[in-house]
Order: sequence, then C-alpha cells, then structure tokens
Amino acid sequence: MDFREEFERVVKILYQDGLEWELVGILTKKSKVYTLSYDSKILSGIFEILCEPIIRRIADDNDLELEKAKQNQYPEFTLYNRNRAESKIAIDIKSTYRQFTKTGVLKPFGFTLGSYRSYLRVPTNGILYPYYQYSKHWVIGFLYTRNTDNKFTEIKQVIEASQLQPPFSKIDYFIQEKYRIAGKIPGSGNTTNIGSIRSRDIEIFRRGEGPFQTTEEFENYWKNYVPKRKGE
Repeated sequence: MDFREEFERVVKILYQDGLEWELVGILTKKSKVYTLSYDSKILSGIFEILCEPIIRRIADDNDLELEKAKQNQYPEFTLYNRNRAESKIAIDIKSTYRQFTKTGVLKPFGFTLGSYRSYLRVPTNGILYPYYQYSKHWVIGFLYTRNTDNKFTEIKQVIEASQLQPPFSKIDYFIQEKYRIAGKIPGSGNTTNIGSIRSRDIEIFRRGEGPFQTTEEFENYWKNYVPKRKGE
C-alpha cells in the first residue's frame, strides 16, 4: 500500500470541496466557543485531529488496524495487518509556521523528526512497537501562516462562530517518507532531534530531495551520529 496515494484518495472522498481547514474554536455543550490561539503546541494537535479521520478511513478500507501512541511516544499513528506483525506503517504529524525577514522574505523552514538517541539506538525506547517491526515511516508535514490576531483564547457564543477567524491560513502540506526529508544536522532547539532538510519551497519536501538514498543509509547515519563539540 502506498500511504500517500491512499491519503489523497480518501481526501477526495471525504472532502469533495477541499479540506476543511478553518477550525475556529472548541465548542462546549452549553454552546460556548473557546477560540483557538496561534500557539504552535495547540496547532500541532489540531493538525493531528484533522488527519485522524482520513487515516482511520485508510485503515478501514485496507482492513488494517490503527493505533495511536501515548503522549511523547513515536509515532502518532500506527497502521498494521495483524497477520504481518513486522510490516507496520508509522505515521507522524509535523507542523511549522512561516517566518519572514524584516523585508518580507520567507525564511527557510524545516521540521524536527524525533530523537536520534531513542528508538534508532534502543528499538523499544519511546516507541509504540519495537522499531524493527516498522517497514515504513511516513511524515505528514504542515506549513502555515499564523494569524497574529489570534494571540489569546476568548469565549464566544456559538452564534458568532461564522465571524470568528481561524488561527492559521495558507496551509500547505506534504506526505513523504522520513528518510527522504531527513537532513544531516540536528534540528533547532532540542539538539538530540533529527533535523529535516530546510528550504523556502515545500515542493522540495514533496519530492523528497534529502541527502539519503535509502532508509538504511539514513538509519546508519543517525544511529552513529556524534554531535560536534563547541569549537570543532
């Protein structure tokens, strides 16, 4: 099964008028709407919510089991056939927002792809099933522009929902195997995270124009990666 082709097929079935990105809040039973801020931690969860019905439909259509990971566990979603335990498919959701220079030029963007010190080196560390049981590792990556008017969460009435603004706009996404978008240096922030390639063009990610030619090459590089010390 080609996961990317299945994802696009199901999107056309479930969203004939295009994906419904404009989430504006969380609705309570008493018809109050808690608006969404542009906090990246909140939005990463929103993208996971948007993807789940699509992935669940893929599982149903292909007679596959679907499991979700616990918090801080890889991957977000696991697809597998019970009769083929060592052919599991890992699906991770990643997102980042556009940043611009003072002159309005888009800065190169990238993603973090998990720690190179966890399941790559200890197959049962921080992962739902042992790493060697996964035959494919897919990334669904989202790029968006933050709506700076949505800085804080507010409480509104449901009747106002059509006037509320979503916390993001201009959403683009790609679906690609992890090894094809992985880079050779750690991601920013947590230095034990694998960094992706970086580009101003999301098509680079869609085409998978990273430096690794195979999954094995990617795994061997990061299993043995030793960070440089300051001054080296």
